[in-house]
Amino acid sequence: MEKADLAKIPVAEIPEGVRVGVGELRDGVIHVDWDGFLQREGEEVVATIEFLWTRKYWYLPLNLEHYASLVRRAVERRASTHSDVELEHSNDDGAYVSLHYTIRGLPKRSARDAYEVATALQRLLEEEADSIALATGQMVEAAARRIEGWGEQTLDALLDAVSTAKTSDDKGKSLEELVARLFEQIDGLRSNGRLRTQTEEIDITILNNSDDARLKRETAMLLVECKNWSSKCGKDELVLFQQKLKNRSARCGLGFLVSWNGFASTVTKEMLRDSKEATLVVLIDGKQIRRAVRGGSFTEVLLTYT
Repeated sequence: MEKADLAKIPVAEIPEGVRVGVGELRDGVIHVDWDGFLQREGEEVVATIEFLWTRKYWYLPLNLEHYASLVRRAVERRASTHSDVELEHSNDDGAYVSLHYTIRGLPKRSARDAYEVATALQRLLEEEADSIALATGQMVEAAARRIEGWGEQTLDALLDAVSTAKTSDDKGKSLEELVARLFEQIDGLRSNGRLRTQTEEIDITILNNSDDARLKRETAMLLVECKNWSSKCGKDELVLFQQKLKNRSARCGLGFLVSWNGFASTVTKEMLRDSKEATLVVLIDGKQIRRAVRGGSFTEVLLTYT
């Protein structure tokens, strides 16, 4: 079911025994983004969360066994102190790890109310595991930066390196370091480098603790994607980045797509089509970055969207 339609569905109208998945309509197809489903049991509506992780495609720096163990322990602890969570299944066969748990005591007014309460509790139960995974990634990234000599070059030298680097890997690393360090010039913003999740990789994550009124209203995490290509960045890259924001819209509503050689006209058209979304993507090109480095004010470049 499309997330936007949940408010129209009273819990009593959900057929008993029918699983209601939740997703978003994109290009005429509903994409299910939630690991769980709603189901009516008598007069009660419950949410069942079903995780199935595979080691082959696990990319978080915290290994799968430890991540799953932390989530399971959080569920077991909640079950022992409250009556709203029940662990249904937990298994590790060496290749796959599965974990199922049920959330009870959900509101009976509408499917949206039940979904919002269930997903809020799900985030709470996964919070510690996600926090440890993020901290592990930050330590790995910090070590990689030290090894690679992060911070040794001036911004002007990095600016030259972005244009003169011979390999695509060097071009990408130079642009990522330059952009990350420009963000760190703004009070209250801190770069955490790359973020790997189970399904995607993000170039730069920015922790937002700014007192600037324009940034203070934004979420605590900002995402940045960098493209140092010989061609312009196109619509497909924008759509993929928008989806990364939507995947974590409760925690991240603002992202910056950086393309050294600018953007194709299709990008502007796609942004107009997507303008009603809760998430926002700000486009930054190489000319703006050069101006920020030479003019010494990245804040004005960054906040042109306000």
